Amino acid sequence: MFHIKSLELVHWDYWQRIKNIPLDAKIITIAGQNGSGKTTLLDAMRTLFGLDCSMGRTYKHYARHSGQQSAWLRAVVDNKPIGRQLSNRPFRHSGFFSDDEVTLFCQVQKNGGDWKRQYLMRPGNVEIEEVTEATDWLGVENYRKRLASAGLSPAMSKVLALEQGETDKLCEYAPRQLLDLVFQVFGDKEVLDAYDEAKRHQRDTEVELKRFETELETSRTNLEGLRLRVANHHQWSDLNKEKRELHEEVLPALQYHEAREKAANNSRMLREAKKPLVQADGQLAEKRSQLAAQQRALTDAQKQETELEAEGGQLAKRLSEVNTRLKPLESLLEQRDRLQKLSADAGADIAEVAKQLEEKEAELARQKSAREAVSSKIAGEMATISALQGKTSMPEPEAQRLMRRALRDEGIAHAMLSDIVEVTDPKWQGAVEGVLGGYASVVLLENAKDAPAAYRLAEKERYRHFIVPDCVNAPVVKDDSLLSVVRFSGKAPGWLIDQLERIERVDSVDEGFKSRSDEWITPDAYHRERRGGRSLFVEASRYRFGAAGKTQRLEAIQKLMPALEKREDELTLAISKLAAEVGGLKARIAGVDAAKELSARQEEFEEAVRAITPLKAERLEVGARLGELQTLSKNATVNRTRADTVWQNARMALSEAEAGMRLNHRRQIEQRSEHAKALLDMRRGWRAVPGAWKNPNWRGDLVAKHQNAHQVNLRLGSLEHSLAREDWELDPTVIDQYARLHEQLEARQSETEERRYQNNRAIEATGNARGAYIERLRYTIKTYTKNIRELGALAGIDVQADPVRLENDDVQLSQAGLHVRFKFDGKDQIGMNDGEASGGQQVMKSLVLLIGLLKSEEGSGGFVFIDEPFAHLDIRNIQLVGEFLKNTDAQYLMTTPLTHNTDVYDPSELTLITSKKKKDMQWAQPIFVLQRRKDEAKAA
Repeated sequence: MFHIKSLELVHWDYWQRIKNIPLDAKIITIAGQNGSGKTTLLDAMRTLFGLDCSMGRTYKHYARHSGQQSAWLRAVVDNKPIGRQLSNRPFRHSGFFSDDEVTLFCQVQKNGGDWKRQYLMRPGNVEIEEVTEATDWLGVENYRKRLASAGLSPAMSKVLALEQGETDKLCEYAPRQLLDLVFQVFGDKEVLDAYDEAKRHQRDTEVELKRFETELETSRTNLEGLRLRVANHHQWSDLNKEKRELHEEVLPALQYHEAREKAANNSRMLREAKKPLVQADGQLAEKRSQLAAQQRALTDAQKQETELEAEGGQLAKRLSEVNTRLKPLESLLEQRDRLQKLSADAGADIAEVAKQLEEKEAELARQKSAREAVSSKIAGEMATISALQGKTSMPEPEAQRLMRRALRDEGIAHAMLSDIVEVTDPKWQGAVEGVLGGYASVVLLENAKDAPAAYRLAEKERYRHFIVPDCVNAPVVKDDSLLSVVRFSGKAPGWLIDQLERIERVDSVDEGFKSRSDEWITPDAYHRERRGGRSLFVEASRYRFGAAGKTQRLEAIQKLMPALEKREDELTLAISKLAAEVGGLKARIAGVDAAKELSARQEEFEEAVRAITPLKAERLEVGARLGELQTLSKNATVNRTRADTVWQNARMALSEAEAGMRLNHRRQIEQRSEHAKALLDMRRGWRAVPGAWKNPNWRGDLVAKHQNAHQVNLRLGSLEHSLAREDWELDPTVIDQYARLHEQLEARQSETEERRYQNNRAIEATGNARGAYIERLRYTIKTYTKNIRELGALAGIDVQADPVRLENDDVQLSQAGLHVRFKFDGKDQIGMNDGEASGGQQVMKSLVLLIGLLKSEEGSGGFVFIDEPFAHLDIRNIQLVGEFLKNTDAQYLMTTPLTHNTDVYDPSELTLITSKKKKDMQWAQPIFVLQRRKDEAKAA
């Protein structure tokens, strides 16, 4: 498992950019006030390793605060081989076999209206600026798989993602909770859930099989009835009698019965429909009462808001009057203070002071002039950086910009030479800039016929550079000429192409003299031609050609900016110092007359002091009451808004309920009218029915025998068809129906038996598999018990775990729990959370249980995030926890408030101090780093 060596944050939360936060230590403490960003720093590392943030936050929460379009996280982790084999490195599966360090990147970028994150890995220590154009970004899942192969297993991910406060409260878990956490971290929980899902599926299959068997039983009954029809079909007299009985008695009786049942059902439905209407009436009355109460509440809230606003207006007017009376008095007292100060500073030689004042003022003017020059240069460079970063064209000289505007106003199509040149080899960028620098402002006309108009404009503007009407397509050459590293995106002057083709590229002056060419140039822009040799060197901050030139120019200016800003700061400090000295000298000169004026106005000043005291008291009283009214008015407005919203919602709900009530009432009236009319018609037609039909028992027997009128009609049709045949005893229709139904029944019977057999085998296999997996669960518990015993030994704690009874039974598995007992300082054993342990012992127990989850067969290691492990501990317990952390092999990143005892820093090799963001600043302060000396760490 790898360790973290350093961290870099760009636009994360309220940090603008914090580079190279050192983390190459075993125990790291993150200290700061509440809300200063300790958890924010841990969440940055969680996001960098593809984990979820704490307390319900997400990476989007932090990226949004910066107000930027993207945020970067970068960490350097170690990739040293495990053991003696050089190939056994943590990131070997990602293809990094030779580097001892690997850099991890996370870019959070705003995509449309949402935030997206992507990840990247690079061997070695790589900066963010080197991967901005990368194309091999990884998604979250692929990135997590690579980290898992490097040792950040899903088990460690679950532990690192524990919420704030959970890492030091594991000892408060119930035995069942602790066992579930162990199974979840070691990957056994998913397997048990899969077994439960399989058993649920098998139970569902069993229910379906029982339904199939019920349907088979019904099908057998129907088959038996069909067989009886086939057997009795030859009895002509019985069939004829049955037909007559069905047609004359059974069918009318069933029609009569069904009509009565339908009418009875309609009556019951209408009676049942009345009940909701009664309930709705009661609900409407209650809603009307609630609406009236909410109306009264809204009126009261509006009245209170109006009264508070009126009182606030009166107090504001009164405060304004008090301030108006105080202003001249305060001004008078300020004059008194100024005169007292001036009179106190007087007494030196006025001539000498005047001479010093003249010298200081002259020096101050010189320093201000120098600072203005530096500030102007910084402003110009910042404008250039802004233009370069804005993906626009390079900044141009004033003459070139004016000429370009004049040509554009006249509608003359053109391009500058700097617009069409690209340097293909960065090595020769300086040489090309030196040769073409004087031609950057050359104007290239697209149409030669525009030459007269262009020349007239150049004459008017006094434009000192060439205007070329005749241009040609530049050839693509691959030789040692300077032209081979230049690409033109448009037509160029022929004479310029010839010049570039004549110049040979050589690596040094010595090689130039060995060359047979009369004209050559080196990468440092030393040029030799027929007239002799000279340097054409151009500062990178003045490059003007191509995208590569733009990039190098931007980098050069950015490197130059710190020196200019430092010079500006030095001049500002000197000016401030000189301004203070000049002010002091002026005050000393002015103090000669100040004493006389102070003595003359003494009574005026004393009267102002007596008058100002009661006015200040009155202003303080009115201001305090205004502050209270502001809060009260705000609350009154909130209450009024909430009451208005509640009243509006209740009014709309009541209106909708009343409309629905009216619609349902009208619909029921129409249904009752139709039902009453139908009943009247049926009773008129039933006056002459036989008496047996009115007997419900007789009708019930008839329904049980013949089901309904539709079935009787089917039977009559079958009988008529059978009687119409000459040889009715051999009717093939009845035989075929019987054969088909019999065949279908056998097929479904066979299918049902096969499915029951397969389901029984699946039930048996699932039970056997889970029973076999119990051994794996026992091994997991044994491994975890061994881990916590070993960790307890490091801390001087006797840790014992009660045996866990695991059987292949649902009840026992759901009730099983892991009971862990601890023995401190040779005392009696105590449980996980039985109230007998001190605060420090609780933390020690939780740390043992936590770090035991991280240990594997290859040993412990990696890193752990722990939020405030020393909270509420005394000095002795802090020392015990610190010694325990020192004796384990993991890398710990812990948080602690600044209010703790300083002993919390004792085990730390590295301390990071965070600070709250100030209200008047856009970005938070950087993170301060305190690192323990090597000799102190060894002594500790």
